Amino acid sequence: MYKAILGVTAVSLVAAAPGQGQRRFRVGPTYSSITLEDLSGNAHRFSSFGASAALITGDEGETGLTVSRYHDLSTDGSLRRLTLFGLDSYYYPIGARGVAPFATTELGLARVTESAPATQCPLLLCQDTVSTSSQIALAFGLGVRLNLGGSAVATLEGRFLQVPGSQIQALEARLNASVALGGRHTGEFLEGTLGPAASVFLPISGSLRARAPFVGVRFRRDTKKAGTVGLQIDFAPLKETSNCAPPRCEPNAVLFAPGYEASVRPPWGRLYGEVGVLLAGVYSAGNDRGVAQGVHGGIGCDISSGRVMWNVNSRLVWLKRNSGENVFGVQVGVSLSPRLGGRRR
Repeated sequence: MYKAILGVTAVSLVAAAPGQGQRRFRVGPTYSSITLEDLSGNAHRFSSFGASAALITGDEGETGLTVSRYHDLSTDGSLRRLTLFGLDSYYYPIGARGVAPFATTELGLARVTESAPATQCPLLLCQDTVSTSSQIALAFGLGVRLNLGGSAVATLEGRFLQVPGSQIQALEARLNASVALGGRHTGEFLEGTLGPAASVFLPISGSLRARAPFVGVRFRRDTKKAGTVGLQIDFAPLKETSNCAPPRCEPNAVLFAPGYEASVRPPWGRLYGEVGVLLAGVYSAGNDRGVAQGVHGGIGCDISSGRVMWNVNSRLVWLKRNSGENVFGVQVGVSLSPRLGGRRR
């Protein structure tokens, strides 16, 4: 599913030409399909319904609120329900006009209702214990916004969702259809672009290795003061070389790597150094299931060639696994981006 969203985002670059300014506010229903794995690695698919409202806050950003109800998330026959109140942030490297790819993050309050089997009780004489708790939820991913005329907006996004302290670590596809209201936002647009990326992971220490090259999307946008804001989102097939039992030896992860880029601009393009945080969302069964944190830093260059810009980069990656192990490696990649954003005007 996540690879399909990556493909939709890449294809949307063809149609992502600048359009008219968009209305600032949108509100409408949201539907999602979420995939959870049980402890044996079997996938279970569920659906949810809710509503979203969002406000364009700048040329590159939108802030929203989403309420979603997941009536059934049980993978083992027990009761598991979720009500999620989320604060959403949408990052548009080329603005929210026309067909607009975006990166999204969400921080929310999760009300989780779960049942646990009764213990120390004769068979069939006791009922499961049901409890409700409030927890923090985290989600990140990418998507595409489609402006349908001046009064309607549709968004499609794929993301990793986790509610720590529960069994909810999953991939989710979310669809929203909204009515657009309010005045139009035109703004002062700066240069921004995005494009498909591919990279290889070279391990230095730790027991994690890559099963295949990483594929993803690289975002880039100039700021109004100095420097550039970058973001790369990768689908990362990994494997664990220490002692483990299948299917726990081959986790899949979504890497979310925002960073700040300080650069110089020779005539042929741009040379930059980058530093930022790193999140790895692991949704498959195993010891790494959940979110691992770390940092990344390195160098890269953008090489201009007409309407196309090539990027070559390398960065040192540090990731602290949920087991406590520190993983170090070098990620070397390439990216191709069309020139979509305009200069300041």
